[in-house]
Amino acid sequence: MQPHAKTAHFITSERNRALLRRLPWLILIPLGLFMPLLAQNNPAFIEKYYSQGVYPVINAILRTIFGFIPVSIAELLLYALILFAPLLPLIRGVRVLWGYAHWSRFVHLCITYLIIFGVALNAFYIFWGFQYFRPKLGALLSLQVTERPIEELDALCHTLAQTALTLREEAAEDGAGVFMLTGGIDGAINKIPAAYIALGQEMPLFSVPPTAPKKVLNSEAMSWAGISGIYIPFTAEPNVNARQPHLLLASSAAHESAHGIGIAREDEANFVSYLACARSDDASIRYSGVMLALIHSGNQLYAADQELYGKLIETYSEGMIRDLNHHSAYWRAYEGPVEEGMNQMNDTYLKHNQQESGVKSYGEMVDLLLAWHAR
Repeated sequence: MQPHAKTAHFITSERNRALLRRLPWLILIPLGLFMPLLAQNNPAFIEKYYSQGVYPVINAILRTIFGFIPVSIAELLLYALILFAPLLPLIRGVRVLWGYAHWSRFVHLCITYLIIFGVALNAFYIFWGFQYFRPKLGALLSLQVTERPIEELDALCHTLAQTALTLREEAAEDGAGVFMLTGGIDGAINKIPAAYIALGQEMPLFSVPPTAPKKVLNSEAMSWAGISGIYIPFTAEPNVNARQPHLLLASSAAHESAHGIGIAREDEANFVSYLACARSDDASIRYSGVMLALIHSGNQLYAADQELYGKLIETYSEGMIRDLNHHSAYWRAYEGPVEEGMNQMNDTYLKHNQQESGVKSYGEMVDLLLAWHAR
């Protein structure tokens, strides 16, 4: 009799059966990857039943759980993931190699990781990602988004520049004469929800209650990655890079808050950020928003007609020029392979979610601005 051999055989067989029972869960990965294809042809359905129905409830639950916590829970979870996710397979692999664990234990762990990835991928769309497939914002706002002559773009740029010029006269400055948010970073980001409440009262489309953006603790790393802000759907947290120049910090925070109220596309989030900032009672936040719009519109004008762009910047005040130069110098200092790699990852992510122009979609807010000012 060899009871130990039979027991070992039984244990091994049971492990194999347990392994096989978990394999069907891997279907979550292809399901999550094909989710955009399933949703892209049904924008009206997504708008009615998800954006206006399911999403506000999900968002309210997540805001209740995570919104009151002053630090970014998503950032802390990311650090934990970076620390422990590679460690467990390493330990398990070493134990298998040294004969302290059966190979099936390592395979079980790998399958667990794949299942977690599949769950997270599907949760991304359920919690927020379906917003990519709602109708375009221009259609929801009944705006005539179309090709427009260069004269309209030039007029838009001058209108924005004049607004910025007036607001800049009221702005606080640091010792180098560069723009500073009146209430500091904390004061500004804490005023973003009030701006969105005002916007929602004016336009019910934006009436999902906003969440105050949170400062990222390791904002230096975000700068190296070329990121001014990020929205985390799993915790409904708008996160902002607190090290970036004040010029676009408030509008970056408003951009991430736009994602939180259901505006997924990047160009549309920039446009909504401009609308929200314009309704703030803080002139420095309004300045940040209009400068966001002016930078994007000015870039398009430069691409179309450099002579007209040259005439435009002649209208800028010295303070505006200092702000723009400081902003550009800051981000140039962080250019490098990390920023390029993150840009490529972001481009792939946007294209997977049917934003065909990828990162270039950031410039498309100008069409919305033109349509808004021509209404």
